[in-house]
Amino acid sequence: PGNLAAIGALTLYRTFQLGAHLELILTDNRSYRSEPLTDRAEWAPFRQAGVPFFESQDTLTVLDAGRTANAGSPPAAVPVNGAEMPNPMRTSPPGTVLGAKQKAWFVERLLASQAPWKVWGNTIGSVDWRADLQHLPPAKGTRWSAPGYGVITEDDWSAYRTERNAILDAVRTHGIAGFVSIAGDRHAFTAGRMSAGLPPEKFEPVGIEFITGSISAPGLEEAAKYAIPKDFPYRALYFHDAPTGSVGTINALLRHGVKTCLVLEEGGDAARALAARNPDVAPHLSFVDLGGHGYASVRATAVALDVEFVCVPRPIERATTEDGGPIVYRIAHHVPLWHAGDAPELERHDIEGTPPLLA
Repeated sequence: PGNLAAIGALTLYRTFQLGAHLELILTDNRSYRSEPLTDRAEWAPFRQAGVPFFESQDTLTVLDAGRTANAGSPPAAVPVNGAEMPNPMRTSPPGTVLGAKQKAWFVERLLASQAPWKVWGNTIGSVDWRADLQHLPPAKGTRWSAPGYGVITEDDWSAYRTERNAILDAVRTHGIAGFVSIAGDRHAFTAGRMSAGLPPEKFEPVGIEFITGSISAPGLEEAAKYAIPKDFPYRALYFHDAPTGSVGTINALLRHGVKTCLVLEEGGDAARALAARNPDVAPHLSFVDLGGHGYASVRATAVALDVEFVCVPRPIERATTEDGGPIVYRIAHHVPLWHAGDAPELERHDIEGTPPLLA
């Protein structure tokens, strides 16, 4: 009771009306959440070891749903590493970030908002970073052991899939237009359309999400430089090693799939690698850069929302020029306001500099 009283005295979730066109709906994504599934002891037997940073999307979906999985008939066992493991979450409630009270408030605010743009101050990213690891060939005794997609997840919405999808389903059911999530905490730039399902499930975008890169905190690509050795059998999923140096390929993996990375490894031809892409991997993503640093700016009008990603070199040393130093790239994203029942569209325009390889 003391903890609940303390949290209640510091309620963070609230709304801000910014001009005539935008309502910022800020949620508290830390105070009311359940323990992240991937941090729990029950997850340990299901952890994937063959491909670093990735977990089984199917396993996450089932275990996070708990007793609500499979329309209330959760499986008694879950496939893992070619065997069946008892489902430790079959009697548990699904995971939650917002908690029941805040979730109800959030959906109510979306329904009540009269602003053209309902912008979710989301703190943590929600769109999936995933790869078709089920298509990986065995390599030197190492392989992806799950039957389906791999997803990169920590303690953000990708590990709380049931509640995330319930929110997106509510947006779709009620025909809420102008729904945009502005997030961070992944230390990476990402732009994409939000949908409760991705192939082979039905892809039905109901909103747009922009995740900003960090100013200085290291991202996953930087971590991979230390975690993925040169002789790792699946290094091609993370880096392409050329005589001129190593180039990150994990962005290409998340947007285009395994075969694109393997073709890059074979010959380094970006056009040929792109021709081998799997369009089912990421129909939701327009851009992703797991190594980018910088910031994002957002501008809303009555008819469109524009977001610009500004990426700078990794800020190891202070810039010496008055303009703050060089820019790696600037990428603009344009979102025309859509009507209830329509799917949102996301247009990308590369303005300046060079984005990462096939990002």
